This record gives sequence, structure tokens and C-alpha cells, in this order.
Amino acid sequence: MEIIDEILYDFHKYGPVNQSHLETLSYYKKLHPVSFKKYESKLMFLMGLFYKTDEPNSFFEAIYNSYAQAILEDTGHNFSPVQADAYNSIKKFTNFSFSAPTSAGKSFLFQEIIKESKGDIIIVIPSRALLSEYLIKVKKLVSKETLVLAFIEIVNTKKTKNRIFIITPERGEELFKNLDKLNIELILLDEAQLSEEGIRGMKFDSFVRRIDKKLNNVKKVFTHPFIINPEAQFIKHNIVNDADSETYNQKTVGKIYIEHFNNNFKYFSPFDDKIEGKIVDGNIIKEIIQNNGTALIFISKSKIYDGSFMDTYAEYVDLCEEIENPEAIDYINKLEEFFGTKNDNEKKSLLIFLMRRGIVIHHGSIPLKARLIIEDFVNNKHAKICFSTSTLIQGINMPFDLVWINNFTFNGNEDQKTLNLKNLIGRAGRTTLENNYFDYGYVVVEKKNKKLFISRLNKESSLSEISELDIESNSNNEDFADIVDAIKNDTFNTELHLTETQIDRINNSNIDEDINFILNNFLNEEDKPLTVKEYYHLKDSKRKKIKKSFENIYKVHLRRQDLTLGEKNVLSTSIPVLLWLIQGKSFAEIISLRYAFLSEKDFRRKTRSLLLKKEITLKEYRKFLNEKKVRYSCIANTLPDINFRRGVPLFSSNTHLENIDFDKVVYDTYDYIDKVLSLSIRDPVSSVFILYFQKTMDQRGIILSNYIKYGTNDDTEIWMLKYGFTFDEMDELKKHIFKIDATEIQFKESVSEYILNEDNYKLIERYL
Repeated sequence: MEIIDEILYDFHKYGPVNQSHLETLSYYKKLHPVSFKKYESKLMFLMGLFYKTDEPNSFFEAIYNSYAQAILEDTGHNFSPVQADAYNSIKKFTNFSFSAPTSAGKSFLFQEIIKESKGDIIIVIPSRALLSEYLIKVKKLVSKETLVLAFIEIVNTKKTKNRIFIITPERGEELFKNLDKLNIELILLDEAQLSEEGIRGMKFDSFVRRIDKKLNNVKKVFTHPFIINPEAQFIKHNIVNDADSETYNQKTVGKIYIEHFNNNFKYFSPFDDKIEGKIVDGNIIKEIIQNNGTALIFISKSKIYDGSFMDTYAEYVDLCEEIENPEAIDYINKLEEFFGTKNDNEKKSLLIFLMRRGIVIHHGSIPLKARLIIEDFVNNKHAKICFSTSTLIQGINMPFDLVWINNFTFNGNEDQKTLNLKNLIGRAGRTTLENNYFDYGYVVVEKKNKKLFISRLNKESSLSEISELDIESNSNNEDFADIVDAIKNDTFNTELHLTETQIDRINNSNIDEDINFILNNFLNEEDKPLTVKEYYHLKDSKRKKIKKSFENIYKVHLRRQDLTLGEKNVLSTSIPVLLWLIQGKSFAEIISLRYAFLSEKDFRRKTRSLLLKKEITLKEYRKFLNEKKVRYSCIANTLPDINFRRGVPLFSSNTHLENIDFDKVVYDTYDYIDKVLSLSIRDPVSSVFILYFQKTMDQRGIILSNYIKYGTNDDTEIWMLKYGFTFDEMDELKKHIFKIDATEIQFKESVSEYILNEDNYKLIERYL
């Protein structure tokens, strides 16, 4: 064990920064667990993992224990040296930017800072994929007097001492119209490498520049994984006020690397090409699954959508027997209720079928509420296999014993691809809290990708020191030229969420005829929108005119004169989804209605009725069903997108009605609600009707604007949305509310029965 002594000395001298050493320790623990045990206590001290140590057993450990005690006395927390240094820098400097590996304990550090804070906090995350995890963790940390929301609304003021808003950069606009109502103490910008990502990076950079300008003395913290120049955030934005940065390379989890080819597994080292790979005894994936471990298999979204992953990994899927744990089954029941598949034999969900066997699917088109259930399922150790796309790269804290990288397609430039790969590898190996225990995980790569994998793993990643905002070529895309100019010139209208140029374009356009047609035909005499059934019973000419008017209303804020066929198809498909939302349909009901529409449920019911009445033969019945194919529906796509030329069908034109993939309907419908209606259509279209009202005082403009923006024109429901309730949640809760406004929610006595259900109590306990 002389080599371990050398590694321990190196850790003592330089800290746990050498990946090759961590790899060697992982092999020793795997191959010689008994003899390795005597080193683990000392190793935890040397790695600075003081939260995983017992009383010191030697003079050497006692010295490190004194270091741990000094950190505790200095910070008041049982931090590692990395956490302690970052904590002190956050406390000391107004602006602090740092980089650290995924297992450095950043989450625990932030939790402690949040618990200590007295003022309002803004947490900026790169995508909505992280929302559910952050909301759960933060709500557990703080008292009922702290309001925690995933958007910026000033509500519950009578009972709120401070607020924590968890937002994406796109939601940042709301901050600036509420500055006078907030006492902001900290702005935490997590996974700040988002600044490299095209138009989203520009929005992030715009937010950074505006907070530096308007909140110059408020504490701001930028975090990143695996980059060598965190100070780039200050350089690109000319942030000079009391700023400091640090790169932490200390690691806490070891890795063993394996290549896969033709169902054979072989060890390899990315750090020493002289080491000849040794064949792995047995099947490492099977061993982990059979020993109650968890494997993450990183695959493309297309393989999930076409179901081919089931054939590729059939031998591992077959290992997973149906689970019996009551807690796990409870999660599955919640998902079934949300999807509307409970006691419905027609809707077959592969996602739920696999979950019953401890196998989960995770990607960005799974509805947020469903992802939350899935992430809880994994973190409570009910999952054996997780098939995931790049959503897990974005910082979601779901560690696994093994990560198998089947899909080697990463987005962005070389620095981003390297960063994304390292982020993914960081999911391998659970960071346990067990004392005197060294953690390690496995990383499996395909043989064909091994050379590129090694190259990226050993390459340093850096951020650009020039903001995307300052690169002239970025304004070439005419759809985003207005946004780029407004970001640079700070000319956003915070009320309408549009640029001043776009508002001028709307006001100077000739679309009153289209607006009037929509108001006259989309709203009934009681100023309520059409039902979907009424919409489809309209004459074709009128329905086409509604679609055309919506197109004109949407495109008027753009620089170009027309939309592509694909964009028109997306807008057309979004109209019935919008109507279902407006009618207050739950997600399960919307899925059911859309599934029925696409699968020609009325036709199937009528044809079956004819069969039962013996008006057609069984042969004719089968022939009618076989000839009838799925209805055309364009897949959801974010707008505007001039490259989305023709539109892509959700199902191919020769898909039989009985072969419609229910899960694809779920994913696509959520994308329409999230990516199309919420992120693409809501702001420009609702703003057109607001501006029309301001010009004409036609009250219907405000009514329809509310329906498009909120999905309702009911004041109570709008306030409930501002308090963070979803339509699914408010359906039953609304009748127990006596009064709701910006100051508080007052409940009726009947709420005492409502909160007998534990889930209901958790939903409103902060407002009781």
C-alpha cells in the first residue's frame, strides 16, 4: 500500500486535486476494501471532508481536526476548507465569482447562507429543469414567514418577513418593476456558464448588467463548475465594485472509467495511456442493479421518443422486477393521477410502466410536476435505472452509482461541450454522509468515443471574456435584433415584457381589423372564450380567419412580414390547447382531450356502435379502423424560429389509431403549454390586446389579454396564480378561500376539512 501513502502525502501537500489519484484510490477500495478501510479515516481528514470524520485516531488526524475546529469557530459551520473559503469570500466581497467541481458541497454552502439571510434573495438558475429541486430544498430551509416563489410577485405582505425568488433569466424582468418593494440582500447566479448560450446567454448577461447598474452594492455570487477563469464574469461586464474570484479544484468523489464495445466492458484510465485495459469481470451494470445501486444511462431524446432504447438495453430492463415499496407506489399513483391514466386501459404510458419496475425517464419535455415526482422517486432510492437526456447536465442533484454515456452529442462550442461532459460525469458517485467513507462511481463510455472523451476530460474549460451582447454578428438574426438592441440600451418595457421598438411596431401597425375579429368571434356574448367543441363546430372559413388573425397579431411585433409554414402550424395547433387552458381544464383533462382528438375517438366510438348494432360486419369494422390514420399535429417548437420551415408532424401520416404513443402526446402537449404558449405567445399577444384597450377603452381587450396571460379572467384565480398555485391545485382549493389579495389569503372555516389531507396541508401551510 505504499502508493496510497504517496497519494495521502500528495493530498496533504496540494489537496485532493489530482484526478488520477482519486481514480487509483477508487480501484484500491474496489479491489481491497478490507485493507483500504484503515486509510479511510485519515483520507477524510486529508480531503477536508470534516463532516465525514469521527474523533481523530492519530496525531496527524488531530492536527487536521484542529483545522476543522478552527473552521467551525471561524464560520459557525462544519464546512470543508473549500466551503469555508467560499463562505468567507461571499461574506467579505460584494461580488464573488467561483468555480468548483460538482461534488464540492456547493448546495450545502448555499443552504447555510440562505438560512442566515434576513433580507430578500434572488436565485437565478439556468433552466426551469432546476426549479422543482430548488423550491423543495429552499422551502424546507426557511420558516413560514419567508415567501418562496418561482417568479417575482409581491404577495402575502401581511405575513411575510422576507422573500426568496427562484427564477430563470427570462423571468428577471419582473424584478426591476418591484425594486422599491424589496429589500434585496443577495443575488445568487447559479450555473452562470449560461452566459455562453446564445440568446439565453444574452438575456442572462442583460440581467447581470442591469442588476450591477441598479443594485450595485447588493451582494452577488456567480457559481460555475470546472472553469478556470470565473473572473470572466467581471471582465465581460466591467464589474469592478469590491470583486474577487476563485477556482477550486478540490474533488471529493473518485471515478473508475470503463469502455464498452459489443457488450464487453474493459477498464481504462483517461490519465495514463500506458495502462493496458483489463476486462471487467462479469457485467458491471447488472451487478449495480442487482445490488440495489442506480445507473444513469445518458441517451438522445430521439431514442426515448422512438422507444428504441428499450431494445438496446432490454437485458437491463428485464432485471428490474415490479416494485412493492408502498412509498414508491405512492409516487407512481400521483403520476398516474396527473397524467389521467388511472383506471384507463386505453392510455398506455411507457413512462409509468417502467417506473413500476424502478426505471425512470427524465428529459425536458416531461411536465415539471411529473419531473418533481420522478426526482423525488430517484432521490428516495426507488430507482434502479434512469434514462436521461441533457436535463441532468443542468445541475439537477440526482447522483448515481454509474453513468453510462451512450449519447456523445453535446451542444455549444468546444468549451461548452467539455463543460457539459464534465458536469455529466459529476453525476457518477454518490456523495454520502457516512463517516470515514470514501465515495466513488463508475463512468462507462462507448469505445468509439473514448479518444474524444479522454481529450475533453483532460482539457481545461474557460468562459469568454467578451459578452455575447458585444458581438456584432449576434444581431444578424432579425427575430432577435430588437432584443439585442434593447438589452444593450436598456429599453425593455417591464410591464409588457417587450422592447420599446416592438411596442412602437404594434402601435403603428394596421391590425385593428384582426383584433376586432378575434374579440367578436373568440369571445361569446358573456365575454367568455369559445370552448374547443364550439371552435371546431365553426365553419372552416371562420376557423381559418381566426388562425390568420392570430398569426397577424403574433407576427406584428417581429421585424419580418410573414411566418414560415412551420411557425403557422405551431400557432394553429396551439389554439385548442389555449382554449382548454382557458376553460380551466386540468393537465390530465387536456391530455385526455388531445389524445381523444388525435386518435379519432368520436369516429372509433361511432364505428363500434355500428358494429354492436350489426349495421357493419367485424371485417368492415376492422377495415374502417385500419384505413383511418392519426390526425396531423405539428410538434411544439419555440417561436419565433425562422429555421422551422415546414413543421414536423408529431406522428407519421401512416400511424394507425391504436399505435398512437400516449407519452408523446403528454410530452408534446406540455411543450405547447410551456415553450409555445407560456414562453413564446403569451407576452407579445396579450400585449397587443392591452395596447388595443389603451387606445380604444374596449374592455374586451383586457379580458382576452388576461385569458392569454393567465388562462383566466377570474380575479381570485389570478391572485392564486400569483401565490404560486397551479390550476390543478386551485380547482378544489378555491372554494375554501374567503378573500385573497396582495396582503394575504383569508380562508373559510371549511379549510379545516381540506387540510386533513397531508398533501393539501403542505400546499397551503405557509398561508394558514
